[in-house]
Amino acid sequence: MVGGSAGTWLLLAYVLFLVVGVLGFAAVSTFILIIEANEQRRPNHRIMLTGLILSYMGTLASLLSLAIAGEIGGYSLIIAHSTVNATQNLISPYANLITATSLSAIVGAALTVYGMGTAKGN
Repeated sequence: MVGGSAGTWLLLAYVLFLVVGVLGFAAVSTFILIIEANEQRRPNHRIMLTGLILSYMGTLASLLSLAIAGEIGGYSLIIAHSTVNATQNLISPYANLITATSLSAIVGAALTVYGMGTAKGN
């Protein structure tokens, strides 16, 4: 990911926020509705709430970091006329932050799926 250009980082953050953020949470809400209304089961709400919060915060933090790195890289390349290597060195520290926050989003999503999977009947 560090090898990509700054515009790629910014565009990737925008597209991923639409797919993971908006559509992902809509899909989770639909699955919860199906489990509760059609199957008459109640998911573990504490686990799911923890998972949703962790997933949302991880998604938001990772994609904001990705967008900020893209903005900084774009400024460095276009406005400051830095070299590609200098720009990559400037935005490469964001890679670890993006990785850590992405992992927290993945753990949150796993907790949400686990909460839905352990739904019990009335």
